Amino acid sequence: MIRDLSQVEAPGLEVRTPLCIIGAGTAGIFLACQLRALGVDVLLLETGDRFARSANEMAQTCAQRGIRYRGAEQGRSFGLGGTSVLWGGQMIPLTAADMQARPAVGIDAWPIDHAELTNHLAHVKQRLGLRAGDDAGESALSARRYPGLSAFDPDFALRLSEWLPFGMRNFAQAFADPLRQDSGLVVWLNAGVVRLQCDAAEMGRILAVEARSANGRMLNVRPDLVVICAGALESTRLLLAFDESTSGRLTANGAPLGRYFADHLSVTCGRFACRDWTRYNHAVAPVFSGGVMRTPRLEIAPAAQDRLALTSAFVHFTFVTHGDTGFDVIRSFLRQRQGERQRLGLSPRRLGRVVQDVGAMAYWRVVHRQLWIPRPADLLLQVDIEQVPNWNSRLSLADDLDRLGRKRLVIDWQITPEDIRVIRTVAQRTVQAWDGSRLRNLARLEMTMPLRFDDFETQYDVYHPTGSLRMGSQPANSVTDANLRVWGLENCYVSSTAVFPSAGSANPGLMHLALTARLAEHLASRIR
Repeated sequence: MIRDLSQVEAPGLEVRTPLCIIGAGTAGIFLACQLRALGVDVLLLETGDRFARSANEMAQTCAQRGIRYRGAEQGRSFGLGGTSVLWGGQMIPLTAADMQARPAVGIDAWPIDHAELTNHLAHVKQRLGLRAGDDAGESALSARRYPGLSAFDPDFALRLSEWLPFGMRNFAQAFADPLRQDSGLVVWLNAGVVRLQCDAAEMGRILAVEARSANGRMLNVRPDLVVICAGALESTRLLLAFDESTSGRLTANGAPLGRYFADHLSVTCGRFACRDWTRYNHAVAPVFSGGVMRTPRLEIAPAAQDRLALTSAFVHFTFVTHGDTGFDVIRSFLRQRQGERQRLGLSPRRLGRVVQDVGAMAYWRVVHRQLWIPRPADLLLQVDIEQVPNWNSRLSLADDLDRLGRKRLVIDWQITPEDIRVIRTVAQRTVQAWDGSRLRNLARLEMTMPLRFDDFETQYDVYHPTGSLRMGSQPANSVTDANLRVWGLENCYVSSTAVFPSAGSANPGLMHLALTARLAEHLASRIR
């Protein structure tokens, strides 16, 4: 059931609920639906309205220090569905090695074991329309569809990511029925949280969550439990503001609140000169299996990480068109359906080319069960790495206020020389391996490593923020415990990629939802 705080006549309301979720984006909606399946009533607060809007449109801009973090503007969306309106929905789990201690690069182990999330991963995939699969099936598919990449080099391990069907990518659309019809799930739109209230005599509990609309309507929620699911940046901002208002309730014991802020770095490090376009397409392009698109990536194997002192990293094979192909039109159309604002860019002058390209795409999809790479396109080697932990890369509060009277966020994102060393090493090792493999007969790989990494345009974040609310074993080294409960608060939890103590090299979406499904079971056990 959806309500709009800005449309309420009374200037102030007070409601009670067993569980209040802050943020109706990917994690918030998924958690709410999981809890409803477990019989828990939920109240969901969302800053935006029914239609997702950018951070700039919502006047939710951040102050930037150091290297500009583009994810703050381009990687966030406010409104029902949140960032799921923007994301590609690429899913791949972290490996067991990603969650273990890696002393060579100063990374601590996660406080939970990879095996503990296995059942939750299977449940999430089933809920999102993906096959659960197993290691044997994955290996067989990889060897059959990508024989060259499977035998590439011992320092690399081939893995295939999955892409959510377009109908499941926007969670406001995918979970529309329970959001609109379930009386046990109440969603308040235009309800930005302005305060987490503690009793002076009972500082270990959140007694009330205060929300406000842009036109001044107030909602006071009295919950038994609170879960912050507002995205990595906003979730961190909320807890920074709470810590400031309670004279360091969270940081008094040394919790690294806002510290270790990180993202995956992605750099174009090579360009392919094709000798045989069709065979290259077969060798590296995404394939379709069971109606789902699968994309190959070559991850640096754990043994190579240890030997070369590398964080987790992978390379993948991308292509860039220039807005004038049928591929561009189809991609824009599908993004429109997902809820993103896109122009098709279709003109009579381009119609013949578009029809020809769409025909080729359809042929490759039906006959080869593979994505067709349009010609001409720039064929690129992309290197993605996990950042080295850095205490000085941080989020903090500014002095100026947003339109709801809340302090804005300050982002001081940093890239270290060690990050750059990892990028260079992975790129160089990839070129060496390519030249020593049979794939060199399909295309020549020329390394195009940027000369200057201080130039912002040579590298970019991929909107996978982590670390600023890291989970851990004790308050001195983390912000939440293994159950995602905030240290020092008996009834407050966080579900966000910000709790990841390390990022690995996987897109965080699938692992985040597995953690969220695990959290739902824990919360339900507390309420029963």
